[in-house]
Amino acid sequence: MSSLDTAPAIAPLADQKAAKPVPPAVRIARDFVESPLAVLGLVMLSIIVLVAVFAPLIAPQDPYDLSEIRLEDSRQPPGSKRLTDPWEADLALAIDPTLQGRTELTFDGDAPIESAVLSWAPVGGENAVSVALVFNPSLEGVPLEALRLDDLPRGAELDVGEKHSFRSFWTVDLADLEQFTVSSSRDLDEPFELELVLKATEGEALMTYWLGTDGQGRDMLSAIMYGLRTSLAVGVVSCFFAMVIGLSLGMIAAFFGGRLENIIMRIVDLQLSFPTILVALMLLAILGSGVEKVMLALIIVQWAYFARTARSVALVERSKEYVEAAQCLALSKGRVIFRHLLPNCLPPIIVVATVQVANAIALEATLSFLGIGLPVTEPSLGLLISNGFEFMLSGRYWISVYPGVALLVTIIAINLVGDRLRDALNPRLHR
Repeated sequence: MSSLDTAPAIAPLADQKAAKPVPPAVRIARDFVESPLAVLGLVMLSIIVLVAVFAPLIAPQDPYDLSEIRLEDSRQPPGSKRLTDPWEADLALAIDPTLQGRTELTFDGDAPIESAVLSWAPVGGENAVSVALVFNPSLEGVPLEALRLDDLPRGAELDVGEKHSFRSFWTVDLADLEQFTVSSSRDLDEPFELELVLKATEGEALMTYWLGTDGQGRDMLSAIMYGLRTSLAVGVVSCFFAMVIGLSLGMIAAFFGGRLENIIMRIVDLQLSFPTILVALMLLAILGSGVEKVMLALIIVQWAYFARTARSVALVERSKEYVEAAQCLALSKGRVIFRHLLPNCLPPIIVVATVQVANAIALEATLSFLGIGLPVTEPSLGLLISNGFEFMLSGRYWISVYPGVALLVTIIAINLVGDRLRDALNPRLHR
């Protein structure tokens, strides 16, 4: 045989050696990213989880710290601002009309000025005093209410501003204070004090309520971040324990069969025959409200879905050779179930878990909306929606709409990820 005859037989062998099996994780990742919607859902879900985890660090306000909440800020529209109390100062301008003098006034606190210079001089031959008041820095551009000068001597008048129609104070412009005259029909021969009231029209902005505030004055953006934190925690924790219980019972039923399988599956059928919301309502009516009680109710209503799925998968896997080989090695039944059977049952269970997390969040929101879920001190998205429902007809839509949008986006993101995982983990769809 010539070398030309052996070449075609050697080439396929070389190709087989060069081809390496693709790891399952890499294959699943490749299948997952082929769907733009799934990638978008994963990005949205990652952002939501990060916001929920780091809510105490990134939220503008702790919405459940009473020291940070002001009732006067309740039901503010989106984009409104929380302001400090307006700056105010009462100045006593002590003047001796018989002498020429000069006094420097200093300011403390949050005043927009550091000092002011008051100078005066008697006007010769008249019962009048020329007064000048200069601020440092200038108050030009600072939003101030109408300036008030009060406590003038009896019978005295100013050559600037306007006198109140039936009260004794005068309103003057800021520019007029740089030079004005106090004159009187009587002798000005004793010292007197003028009271000048300076008051800003509004305080400084402390924070912006980008999504408005609710009926208690809580920032809606911060409340949604904390509500996401609570809703995700309740959904994930309850789903995890329901998965552990349902997966264990389902595999035990499939592995042992017989009477034990019948008992477990009849209990599953009985529970699945009732509406989930009805069972949860009955349980919470007995247990009462609270995070732990809501989680317990969600675990009880969810474990049956995992048990049925786990049993179906385990029945298929039990008849395969690797399970028979493990039994021939006289391994314990617990080791066969949890070390050999369990890993091959996980892919469909993971898909069910992602869907059930979304269902648990929606169910918890429903219970909280009805007022029997989480207490007011530990609110979730459902409770936030419930708090704003009574204000919908008055036009204050943001109290319910924005938490509802956050809940909707969360559930959609989880469902997009779970739907794509179902396709990626399904061996029948592999090419």
